[in-house]
Amino acid sequence: MFATSAEAQRITPIEGSRSVSASISAVDAVTHVVDSDSRNTTAFAPFNEHIALDANTQYEGSPSRVDAKGSGTQSSRITDRQIEASVSASAEGLSNDSSARGQGTGNADMYLTFELNRRARYVVTARATATSTASTSGQPFGGVSSLLYIANMESGTSVLSIDISGGETESLSQTGWMPAGPYTFQGDVSALVDARQGHGTVSGSWAVNLRLFCASDFNANGVVDSTDRAAFLNAWNAGNATADIDGNGVVNRADHDVFMLAHGRGC
Repeated sequence: MFATSAEAQRITPIEGSRSVSASISAVDAVTHVVDSDSRNTTAFAPFNEHIALDANTQYEGSPSRVDAKGSGTQSSRITDRQIEASVSASAEGLSNDSSARGQGTGNADMYLTFELNRRARYVVTARATATSTASTSGQPFGGVSSLLYIANMESGTSVLSIDISGGETESLSQTGWMPAGPYTFQGDVSALVDARQGHGTVSGSWAVNLRLFCASDFNANGVVDSTDRAAFLNAWNAGNATADIDGNGVVNRADHDVFMLAHGRGC
């Protein structure tokens, strides 16, 4: 059976912000090209924004070569059963003269606190990347980081946690239970290149899809039936951590009783 709308697990946003920004600075002895832009929202409607800035001092008739680029992109959507978002940022800088400077920054972030009205089964998939070529003789002149974190605000138990920097990639897919209560969602991608002599690029991104299902929907397929009961009991009898419905690190009778009560309700 499917959950009815009155009984369904629901995400209620409490407060939050989402933004993208970029800045550039291409400067030498003759020219000074500086620009920045940002867009943001504190509402909860879908947010889809892209900023890309580019500067080249050669366009200004300067004898030296200085470039700067920066970008930030976000697409995010929050519904009562799902949070889906992807963000990215990049920066590039080039300067052939040690007295000149090509600097670019990019940023995209998403912060949200929300309330979950009742215990839910969740499925989350996420992937983050961070790459950098901004270094000379082992000395970095740029950096990038990708951070993504979702956790229960009362217990501190994390639903997912990713924190990577230049040259790293991380992905995950997991299923579990989220108890009712307040949660925090924090995500950020930051990119910076500050080239005084050299050329480098950095870029980072993350994408996440968090979906909620009935607590008794053990296989998270949107239907509560006998296969969920059988799969849970198999995991519980084996003492498998996937049967730890209360998340206390122990598979015991309490987990069995909570699941069976939820299954008896249907959802």
